[in-house]
Amino acid sequence: MLSAQREQLRHYMNRTIGPRADQWASFADAFEYVEYPKKSFLTPAGTPENYLYFLLEGATSSFFVNEGREKCLDLWFADHFVSSYISFLTRRPSEIFIQALFPTKALRVHYDVLQEFYRKDDESNRVGRLFAEGLYIARTQREIRFLSQTADERYRDLLQRQPELIQQLPVKIIASYLGIHPESLSRIRKQVGP
Repeated sequence: MLSAQREQLRHYMNRTIGPRADQWASFADAFEYVEYPKKSFLTPAGTPENYLYFLLEGATSSFFVNEGREKCLDLWFADHFVSSYISFLTRRPSEIFIQALFPTKALRVHYDVLQEFYRKDDESNRVGRLFAEGLYIARTQREIRFLSQTADERYRDLLQRQPELIQQLPVKIIASYLGIHPESLSRIRKQVGP
């Protein structure tokens, strides 16, 4: 693993786990570096999720297809873990797609490698629990925003978190993420700006 990529993962671990994260060099070494071209799938629906990804650059969309339309569950950006986590845990085929929205660089760890890491000791299990809790927190925060904010507020929130990437995303993806029609997003953008 390149030192800059490993440093990015270590920095994330220090933020989420604490200063003892340096003890997890073997954990960081278990990740392999991968690149995905724009529109390629990290996870296709219908196959079991075998990897947990840490995004270094780029962005991904988690979505499913209902009545021929893509329904965006979430957008993930650099410095976040992403996975079809239910499939990853249950070993059943994924019900969602995870697709690169831009050329995306990531580190990934295979399910079997992660399980072996967890089996080593109690501290390894704590690390796994903290990562799982992080995914749960992000999912719950998204649901709270979706249920408590207006579409305008959700757009402003997204624009504040990722201004440069939001300007590059197709309108239909942002609209699906916000739970509105593309025409409504166009009206919001006219009022708010890019």
